[in-house]
Amino acid sequence: MKVELVAITPDAEGVIARCARVSHRSEAKASPEADAKLIRRLIELGHESVLEFASATFLIEGISRAAANQLTRHRLASFVQESQRYVDVRDRGMVRPPTFSEDQWEKARSLHREAVDLYLELLSEGVPKEDARYLLPIGTETRLTVSANFREWRHIIRLRGNRAAQWEIRLLAREVLRILKQHAPTVFGDLEVRE
Repeated sequence: MKVELVAITPDAEGVIARCARVSHRSEAKASPEADAKLIRRLIELGHESVLEFASATFLIEGISRAAANQLTRHRLASFVQESQRYVDVRDRGMVRPPTFSEDQWEKARSLHREAVDLYLELLSEGVPKEDARYLLPIGTETRLTVSANFREWRHIIRLRGNRAAQWEIRLLAREVLRILKQHAPTVFGDLEVRE
């Protein structure tokens, strides 16, 4: 899986703090240190609505359609996913679950190849891509862009980074968090995705 930051609000933490200060007309107190302290306090108090003034957009490649389905359930985020209706998917691989043994993985890959072969056969017989794609396994790789405000990213990371979450979506949450901590350490510094 590859996760690439496409766009992020410039000076995101400064923007968040500036917007939050409107509430108490405390703009004169602004400084990087004061901004960080304010953001940490707002998060502690659960006043995360001001985090909606900053956002981040990612390109995610090599994720299974199974994990993409989980991610797209977050309705406050915006998504564009690669279309199996319009894109040639014959070169898409499958995402390997870590629990698969070598023998199990080879069987899964063989089944995937058979599905792709049948998919191509159906296309050659005039079946539309939108119908032939029904044969493709849910483990087939896809790519998508996702954009969300920082409040929603915190929600996604907490939910999908939880130990009870499925392994692939946890990997995604961990990588998104790693990147966001680099750009907005105060906003995301209290979050953690454990192995």
